[in-house]
Amino acid sequence: MDHPQIEASVAECLAHQYGVITVGQARQAGMSMRMVQYRLDSGRWRRLANGVYAVASSPPTWHQRLAAALLFHPTAIVTGRSAARLHGFPGIRSGRPEVMVPRTANARSPLGTVTRSAFFHQVFTVRVDGFVVASPAEAILALAAFLPLDRLAALLDETLVKQTAALADYETILDRIAGGRVRGSRPLRELVEERRPGAFQPPTSELERLSRRLTEHPAIPLSSHQHPMLGSAGPMVVDTFIADWGLVLEVDGRNYHTRKADFERDRRRDNAAAAMGLVVLRFTWSMLVDDFDYCRETLLATGRQRSRPTSA
Repeated sequence: MDHPQIEASVAECLAHQYGVITVGQARQAGMSMRMVQYRLDSGRWRRLANGVYAVASSPPTWHQRLAAALLFHPTAIVTGRSAARLHGFPGIRSGRPEVMVPRTANARSPLGTVTRSAFFHQVFTVRVDGFVVASPAEAILALAAFLPLDRLAALLDETLVKQTAALADYETILDRIAGGRVRGSRPLRELVEERRPGAFQPPTSELERLSRRLTEHPAIPLSSHQHPMLGSAGPMVVDTFIADWGLVLEVDGRNYHTRKADFERDRRRDNAAAAMGLVVLRFTWSMLVDDFDYCRETLLATGRQRSRPTSA
């Protein structure tokens, strides 16, 4: 292979890997070790780790760091926060690259955090930005090991609403790891159980009782329950309306599948209320039952803000 062909082959490899290449790939493209060393000595390449190099002129981006971490472990896939970032999960910081390797692989790496898994070859993957990445549902399982339950639930619901994952995907994963003592599996299992068809749905009367109890406080103005309104989305009935605060209070006790079907309708109702200058607070059944004080304090704090006179 002549020199122009070698350079073209190396350039193509670098272009697909965010400016990163391994010594093995360089040799496969036709480079000798002397040619590799020359690029290092001349400053055209910089060493990221043993056998992993980057073009000096390429920007040191997060994607480049992730590519390097994967190349250091050729069998690795992207997992954890890194997978969540690539899938576009909200509120996830880039951080140190996170990759997964088989249980028998070496977990040491100067370029990223490495997780070993006995289920590595069963993990569902997709391609994102040129990387082999754990699927959205698999990423949620990895995040379940450290995220607070409410944050985990919000991300899981987002994958279901946007249809980037189905409930069956989570059930398959949980069946696979059953009895495997995988961190995060228990809270994820509980969230999936809550979203199965036929999951518990509180009686309407109990929801109304809790909603009325929430507004029974001397600092809360007169409230109107099951209040009819006419907004930009047409006629609607809100759970509770506090006129003095310009506040709508909604209590959500529906099971997940009903919420999914009505998701856009609820957003339209919220938007209609906002267009009328109202603020909307939404509390779930579990929030009212498990953390009633939080719901009451949030309502009072919002009311205090709404009661403040605006400066001219």
